[in-house]
Amino acid sequence: MKVYVFAALKDFMPSESELNTSINNIESLREVLILKYPAAREILNSCRFSTDKEILSQQQDITHYENIFVIPPSSGG
Repeated sequence: MKVYVFAALKDFMPSESELNTSINNIESLREVLILKYPAAREILNSCRFSTDKEILSQQQDITHYENIFVIPPSSGG
């Protein structure tokens, strides 16, 4: 599974990474990313996750997705 991150997350981790561990859902993916990049914990806890077509829920099965996008919160006007 490839994981892509954007914006402020790129200060804490590569913009693209490959994960070869067994990850079943978004909650598990978030935990793996926090363990791998602990400095990004605060941002990761506020992120949404998606495929190229849909936003994923915390418990959604992701075993069949090749690409996951991590979308940090944004603000502005």
